[in-house]
Amino acid sequence: MIKKDFKISREIFFQYLILAITVWYVVLCIFHYLFQRPLWCDELAVYESVVHFKGMDFFTENLLVGQNFPRLHLFLVHTVSEPFNYSLLSVRFLSFVFMLSAFFLWKNSISREFKDKRDYFVYLLSWCSSAALIYYSAEQKQYSMDVLASAIFVFFLYNQDFLEQQRRKYYGVILFFLPALITMSYPAFFFFVFPLYNLFVSSRKDKSLIKFLVIYVAAILFFSFLAYYFDMRLRKVYGYDDYFIYFTSVGEFFKTLGEGTMNLFSRFLVERPRILKKIILPFFIIGFVNIFVIFIANFKKEKFRFVSVKTIALAVFVEMLILGALKKYPFTVPRTSLYFAPIVLFLTLDGILSLKKVNLYLYKAVFSLYCILLTFLFLQLSFLFLTGKGAFAPLLWFWGITK
Repeated sequence: MIKKDFKISREIFFQYLILAITVWYVVLCIFHYLFQRPLWCDELAVYESVVHFKGMDFFTENLLVGQNFPRLHLFLVHTVSEPFNYSLLSVRFLSFVFMLSAFFLWKNSISREFKDKRDYFVYLLSWCSSAALIYYSAEQKQYSMDVLASAIFVFFLYNQDFLEQQRRKYYGVILFFLPALITMSYPAFFFFVFPLYNLFVSSRKDKSLIKFLVIYVAAILFFSFLAYYFDMRLRKVYGYDDYFIYFTSVGEFFKTLGEGTMNLFSRFLVERPRILKKIILPFFIIGFVNIFVIFIANFKKEKFRFVSVKTIALAVFVEMLILGALKKYPFTVPRTSLYFAPIVLFLTLDGILSLKKVNLYLYKAVFSLYCILLTFLFLQLSFLFLTGKGAFAPLLWFWGITK
């Protein structure tokens, strides 16, 4: 009886912590948004087009200052901010809404993976310990929408079976509009293949699902055409030469692949000081190894379909490698791969938790150290963002004070 009561009390305790850290993340984003940090160079470059373009200019002209930005998204920024004379709050409003929406959708999806409330809380703590996932809630660029696009696709995958079996009335409509995300976010292309693959597998067993496969394929073709004709044919990938994979020599290939992968798995939490980045790196090595382990362990369990973050993680990583090698999308630039940050945080924590199968004492030591580091980062970021000193890569040492 005492043991049962303790378990209930523990669950309630962490439930309150989950609620508290959820509210705290929203508070940090609100403070960061309301401080109205001045536009920096990339934002100013986009701002020129937001102010001067009208109507169809967004879909037919090159941007005034070289930038990559989904045109429909940019048009919506213009539409929302024009009545407010393009004020800072108005041009960043959609980013604010998109990031908070992404947080709650990812929060819902990850809750299905971490049944233990303590582990779920630690995942949310890691989200709140990422400067990037706070900073881009008030940045005019498109990266918060990228996080939202990944959140929507992942949320859909967790619910695809339910919709397929019990909500077919709405299933077709959702499938048609789901690919529309590629007109708002370039990384959405990394995710639209998963519902397609699942539909193909399911329709082989149930012929009545073929119509949904046809609807989804038609929607992909339709929105891909719109994205290409009104956006991507006007887009040039430049300024990212250091973030592609090169085949000029064997050494260069492994150098660019290794550095890129290291950046992808280590730069979402801390970049400065370098010593702190090195301290936290071993935890993300666990996350990188886990991307393979977790796929092998779960793909068969999911009946060779992609229905969770456990199996899509490796697939998205491989897609990123391919496009990086083809020089079509920068590989592991932290901001352009921000949509992958929630996945990296999941892989890292899940990998640490899986150590209990190897050695219980090793697991306890690594898990405790990870929680201590997250708390250290969380407290410093809270201080910085609440005082208007938040940045994408703030100096996290002595509360942001350097000597």
